[in-house]
Amino acid sequence: MSQAPVIKVFTPAGKLVGQFVNAHVDMYPDHHYEISGEFVDEDGHPFKKVEFNPQVLPYTLDISSVKQCNHATLQGGYVQRGRQPVKMTGSCKI
Repeated sequence: MSQAPVIKVFTPAGKLVGQFVNAHVDMYPDHHYEISGEFVDEDGHPFKKVEFNPQVLPYTLDISSVKQCNHATLQGGYVQRGRQPVKMTGSCKI
């Protein structure tokens, strides 16, 4: 049985914001993705709410653990739902 991917989320400056564990990834046409799941900090503690902070947007998402995808990074990551389960969208660089 394969393990659900872990997707790390970074600010544009490269600082780790947190990560999705047991992430669910939906891939849409035109290289757009939706990621949802439990969002935790570096120590594995879940966030109660992910803040929408325009100073650090957009996020970069490391999706290298997603085996059905040929891309390793999503650009333009935005929070669509800030409470658990957190939902983000992003697109790959074409």
